[in-house]
Amino acid sequence: MTRTDAQRAAKAHNQRRRRRLMAYGQWQPMVDAEPARQHVLRLQSGGLSVASQSAKTGVPFTTLCGLLYGSSPYPPSKRIRTETAAAILSFTPTLDDYPAGARIDSTGTIRRLRALAHMGWTSPTIGKRIPYSAPRTIEQVGRATKLTAQLARSVRDVYTELSSVAAEDMGVTPWVARRRRNYATAQGWAPPTAWDDDTIDDPNAIPEWTGHCGTDHGWWIHSTKKIPACPPCLAAHEQWRQERAGLAPADWYRAVGQARAEASNREAELAEDGRELMRLGATYETAADRLGVTRQHLQQAMRRHPEQTAA
Repeated sequence: MTRTDAQRAAKAHNQRRRRRLMAYGQWQPMVDAEPARQHVLRLQSGGLSVASQSAKTGVPFTTLCGLLYGSSPYPPSKRIRTETAAAILSFTPTLDDYPAGARIDSTGTIRRLRALAHMGWTSPTIGKRIPYSAPRTIEQVGRATKLTAQLARSVRDVYTELSSVAAEDMGVTPWVARRRRNYATAQGWAPPTAWDDDTIDDPNAIPEWTGHCGTDHGWWIHSTKKIPACPPCLAAHEQWRQERAGLAPADWYRAVGQARAEASNREAELAEDGRELMRLGATYETAADRLGVTRQHLQQAMRRHPEQTAA
């Protein structure tokens, strides 16, 4: 069987790359298999089978089985090819990658339901939009650590549809929506604008309430806008206080006043700049990029500082 031109080109490219890396002393044809093995096991415990991982990563099924279990009489692999490890470790599954019945982490689903509560949506109303799920099931999601991928995808689709719409605008009784919204605020649940679609399913992610969360500036925005402070901002503000503990009273109050003023005025200016860019045709993403903030921060600023119309 003769080689095709593409195969010859790929082989030549790999040979050039190998010679270049060898010349710089960076050639590692084999690496430790343990990080890749733990990654496969973590995805497997999360509901993604070895066969599914093989299909998504392009790594042969037998290679993954050898990595996990070995093959008689050989034990599990201790070292694997660099390319194989890179293909395994670079794979981060999305909700669509899981089989419908797979049991997956409920973190992202709970966050979406709580964010919808911030918009006034109630559990029974959301449950009616999921054909196979009773409203009672939706209410129980908040107490579950695992749920099916099918339910998670359904909640995600409902969230995509409703997260930018106030419940009153879709026929929900105003006092019911208001009560639900007040409850979500009292519980400290984050609204849709505090989450990014790429991180909402990550258990280690935190809501971006201010666009500066994790800094002292973020804490002052929390304070001036009466938003419950998140743990990263609390820690950053405590550090800010400790760094200024030796200031004279006059200098202390001057520093406090300056920080508060910057947090109060910056958002109003940011909201106006964002609207001006969007009048010129920019999207939320491009406007936020031009202004040097996240999309969530820009949306939060525009929501807290509505456009003032001339009398």
